[in-house]
Order: sequence, then structure tokens, then C-alpha cells
Amino acid sequence: MALKKPEFILFDYGQTLVKEGGYDGAAGFDSILRYASSNPMGVTGADLQAEEDKLNAELGRFNPAKRNQRLTEISEESINRYLFAKLGVEFPRDCDLRDLEHEFWEAANPYEPCEGIGELMTFLKSENIPTGVVSNLSFCGRTLEKRIYNAIPEADFAFVISSCDYLFRKPSRHIFEVALSKAGVSPDKVWFCGDQIVPDVQGSSALGMTPVWYKGNLRYDSECELTEGIEIYSWSELIDVLKSLG
Repeated sequence: MALKKPEFILFDYGQTLVKEGGYDGAAGFDSILRYASSNPMGVTGADLQAEEDKLNAELGRFNPAKRNQRLTEISEESINRYLFAKLGVEFPRDCDLRDLEHEFWEAANPYEPCEGIGELMTFLKSENIPTGVVSNLSFCGRTLEKRIYNAIPEADFAFVISSCDYLFRKPSRHIFEVALSKAGVSPDKVWFCGDQIVPDVQGSSALGMTPVWYKGNLRYDSECELTEGIEIYSWSELIDVLKSLG
């Protein structure tokens, strides 16, 4: 079937909009422990991360071999609330743990915009093609928005969806259905851009969207082959595709 110019484009977050470096959860916990009102056991960021590692293993979180089998999300807020209560760490009553997520993430995980993404966002605005984000993420959408706009000030997303706010993870159809409802456009008029075959490419295609496999920062799936949709290695390539459609 011949490509048609999209009426809406959805994006994955990690390694698609933003390239992230190594994750240091202990540094993230240390950055927010300074706000604690009580820490009688002298718990450190390393202590908290060690406890979270054990919990993650028990829950099957962040296991690369099973990353596409887990279709529901646990929020970082819930994990942290449990860890703090277990280890006796308390925060002031007026301290919202969700407000600390951004500081935690900034300290734990360096990042930079993917090459060419700012130019793509500027081009899409000039073409009046609205955009949105659908991310598998344990941080809330409010935190994700801050991170995205810090990295990509040219972006102007109609909405930003984090799986922890909506229970379901890609490739579950449920989270894509939420995005389509928010976009107000039928699936055949939507393109979905992401870096992973199963959650992004296959997940969006199953609902009738056109998948765009962005391979500029691949961490997984390098051995896979695209069977439908568009394959690109840079965002300038997507601009060229869209220009060719008039």
C-alpha cells in the first residue's frame, strides 16, 4: 500500500527522542535523600538502590529477556514509597514524591537529544502535523514532559503518555488506544516512531498505524528485519520521506 502523509505522528521516548546514558540509581536516591525529614538508620542512596535491585528481580522488572512480556507498569513513586517506608525514611508532609522524580532522574541518568530531532520537530510544526509521545516508563508523565522539553525545546507535543499513568505498557493495545483517542485520528492516518521492534513497530502496526523504525540509537533488535513500515537511521531521512509525500 502506498504511503500517505500522516495526520498525526506518535513517538517513543528513550533512544528515539532522547539518547540516555548509563543509569546510576544510587546517585538518584542520594540527590533526593537531602529532602528527608527523618532517616534514623542513616540509609544511603546505595542502600536504597540495593533494596530496589532485589525487588526488581523479584518482580521481573528490567529483565531484557522478558522486556516485551510485561504488559503492565509499576510506578517509580510506588516503588519508592515502599522502599522509604521499609527503611524508615520520611519526608515532610508537603513533599510530593512525584515532585522529586525529576531531580532523581536528572541525577541518575544523563541524556541528550537524538541527533536531528529538534530539526524534525521544527519541520513537523511547519507542516502542521501534530505529535504526541507514548513511553514505557516508571516515571510519571509530568516528569517525562520536563525531561523532554529540557532536551528538545523545539517540541510541542499535544500530549505525553507514560505507561505508569495508564497501567499498560507497549505493545499492549490498551495504551495505543489511549493515544489514538487523545489524537482523535483513525489509526491508518497515524505514524508511530520508535526504536524497538516489538513494543513500537509491531505494537503500533497491530492497531493499523504505520510504524517508523528509528535505528539511530539501537540497543536491542539489531538482528531483526522490518517487514512493514518505514526504516530510517536518522531523523533527516524522515523529513525527506515526508517531503516526498507533498
